[in-house]
Amino acid sequence: MIAKINDVQNELLKEMMAAQTVTYMQQLKNEHIPQEEYDRLVEPYREALARIEIRMNGLNEDYRKKYRDYPIHNIQARIKSRKSIEKKLSYRNLPITAYAAKDNLTDIAGVRVICYFIEDIFSILSLVKTQTDLLILKESDYIHYPKSSGYRSYHMVLGVPVYRIEGMQYYPVEIQFRTLSMDFWASMEHRICYKGDISEETTEDFKKYSEKLSEMERQMKHLLDEVRRDNPQEPMQ
Repeated sequence: MIAKINDVQNELLKEMMAAQTVTYMQQLKNEHIPQEEYDRLVEPYREALARIEIRMNGLNEDYRKKYRDYPIHNIQARIKSRKSIEKKLSYRNLPITAYAAKDNLTDIAGVRVICYFIEDIFSILSLVKTQTDLLILKESDYIHYPKSSGYRSYHMVLGVPVYRIEGMQYYPVEIQFRTLSMDFWASMEHRICYKGDISEETTEDFKKYSEKLSEMERQMKHLLDEVRRDNPQEPMQ
């Protein structure tokens, strides 16, 4: 009789633990940052992002006036969505809160600067590094040291001053510098491989495409240099 009672108790205990586990998993699944908190979180990042956009456009315009050339083809800016922030916090096993996002994420504000050639990227980089009001928080050179997938880009996280009633605080803005060919490769790779269930053959193909695009870019730059040697450009007044 006692054994039967213990068996019943054990079964009930298992059912209770299972129910608690399901409830806990549901809570985790439903965890999210309230919209109002998200709006407050991203407000200063929007201002930091706008400052960087203005700065990049200004550098591009100054470069044009001096060298009659545009090193930057276009600039793309975005604020990370609430869903993306929640997903990244969950992936890192961090609390899904606005505080955790502010303390741990450096890509809430992001800018992609698309240049024509690699030389243009490093020309702009050298100018960015002279901006004394910006802090360089992190740099990753995937141009000289591409990822194993073939991905190439130059990543930089800048601390941008944002002023509020409480005072000044630096907010991170991640900048990705790419050439047109690098951006084409990255866009196609994301489009085709975003689910992650790709074959080894496809992975190898993308590595080859990255190398072919890099070679094509070098040839186009050589062609541009030859044209400019025969037709030198004067600075604009």
